[in-house]
Amino acid sequence: MGLHETHRYDDIIDAPHHTSVRHPRMSKRQRAAQFMPFAALSGYDQVIAKTAHNAEIAIAEADRAGDTDFGA
Repeated sequence: MGLHETHRYDDIIDAPHHTSVRHPRMSKRQRAAQFMPFAALSGYDQVIAKTAHNAEIAIAEADRAGDTDFGA
């Protein structure tokens, strides 16, 4: 299936964008706020912080035990 040139939208491609008289345009902040509850990575920062904390503890324990081989 190749790409084929079509002219289906030639009649509207240069038409002016509709602007509502009744509803003012939303700010970018308001539009972004609509999607905040659906953030795909909510909690990701906490997971990263916990992983980093666990790694620091493991390194500190290895240092105390004199273990210098970190799986290299």
